[in-house]
Amino acid sequence: MKSRILLFSAVIIFSVSIIQAAGGKVKSSDGVEIAYSVSGKGEPALIFVHGWGWDQSLWKKQIAKFSSKYKVVTLDLAGHGESGKKRKSFTIKAFSDDVVSVVNKLKLNKVILVGHSMGGIINLEVYRQIKDKVVGIIGADTYQLFQKGENPKSAEDYLTTFKENYLGSVREYVRTLFLESADSAFVEGMVKRMQKLPPEIGMDIFRNIYQYNSLKAATELQPRIIAVNGQKFKVKEAENIKILPGFTAKIIRDTGHFPMIENPERFDELLQEAINELTK
Repeated sequence: MKSRILLFSAVIIFSVSIIQAAGGKVKSSDGVEIAYSVSGKGEPALIFVHGWGWDQSLWKKQIAKFSSKYKVVTLDLAGHGESGKKRKSFTIKAFSDDVVSVVNKLKLNKVILVGHSMGGIINLEVYRQIKDKVVGIIGADTYQLFQKGENPKSAEDYLTTFKENYLGSVREYVRTLFLESADSAFVEGMVKRMQKLPPEIGMDIFRNIYQYNSLKAATELQPRIIAVNGQKFKVKEAENIKILPGFTAKIIRDTGHFPMIENPERFDELLQEAINELTK
């Protein structure tokens, strides 16, 4: 009996490993290789897009939670994780091509885009390219306010301190993403992780983020968006609704910029609510 249980356990563990290990690499529109992973099955597929300085491991708890019901797809954007690092410019459009390349590789026809921070504006451009396949977009601590974007000079002015002291500036930037009550050791761990993004890549991404016109994109595209956000950065919901009448936001109290890590249980609850609302 014991041997049967051990054998059964081994089969289950092996099967789960196979599911979580599925994936590979695909070339984006500019030839940069993009690493991706696939878990579970079912429609709509959930496409999780990380933000600045992270990789697909950001979503590991969501992979475990949602792959029992949906096909869950994660990827490393160019410049991050196991994906290629050589790109002429890390524009929002180029990042959206990374996501679209994975969607096309997997031949997905019905998807929900989930994006954290920068991943939110990337998903606006993904929607522009494959809107017929997109059921809706879920933001994870993003879409606080749709904005016109800065001019190139203002973007360069913002980067001045990063050029002078990149690691120190990243440290100060990351610290602003959390509530004052956040555990200091946790915040320091996040700082060290995000400092690993090479300066030339990190600053070029910031340059492109600050010039991106999310107001124009949202106005033109009119996607259906639900935001699941932390408490740190206030969502200007009334102003967003003027642009997107169907926009809604779900707020997680006592949580900063990384709700999927800081409060994964509540984040997952609200993420499931958002999925249900988009698919009903």
